[in-house]
Amino acid sequence: MYVGYFDSFYDLPQLNKHLRCHWRAYYPAKKVGAKAPIAAGKFPLILTLNLPTDCGQNLAAAGNIVCQLQFPQLSATTPNDYPQWLAEHPQLVAANKQAVKQSLLVIEQLLSPQQINSAPLQAHIRPQQVGACGYGFGGSVALELLRRSHLIMAASGATNYLASQKWASPCEQPQLLIQSPAKPGLSPVFKRARKRAYLYTTPQLTPAKLTTLSRSFFAASFAHQPFDFAQLF
Repeated sequence: MYVGYFDSFYDLPQLNKHLRCHWRAYYPAKKVGAKAPIAAGKFPLILTLNLPTDCGQNLAAAGNIVCQLQFPQLSATTPNDYPQWLAEHPQLVAANKQAVKQSLLVIEQLLSPQQINSAPLQAHIRPQQVGACGYGFGGSVALELLRRSHLIMAASGATNYLASQKWASPCEQPQLLIQSPAKPGLSPVFKRARKRAYLYTTPQLTPAKLTTLSRSFFAASFAHQPFDFAQLF
């Protein structure tokens, strides 16, 4: 499948009158390249957070419209006791919450028929199939998005923490949690999930691994099918 792309931005005065959020869209196209005509049909929308360019292209080649956002990549120790860890990291929790708000505004703009900056995409998005996928700090943001918004149907995150007071909240929607064995910060989150949660622990915690898993995870989730990552490796 051909992949096209274009760069754009949204002004988000709801958060800050001077905030301009830049993003890049990748999408199934009629030919390869910048501003290529989008392919006919409707496609799921996946918001990627702190992922490199090739990951967005990979997800678009699988038949998704991808909107890439980049936030500062904030690292932190791995939580052992989540309530204490959250109390010790108030700035990280605040940054996570702010990034969630910004991401939700971007999704709302992408789905809005009045938004001219993303007009080429809007008619091709399936609004009932919206996902979030993030790496590191972006993974934490993606997993909180799933817990904060009815717009997000599924989320995948490769990270060693979830910097949110919602970490223990039961979640009905599909979620893919990817962690390393040395930093198993998502295990407590997984144990409190009600259903349709998948935990994958790997020493190779890379954006490429996240993308490979997420392609199949989102395809299964959007089709309301169980996800079997054992078939991928």
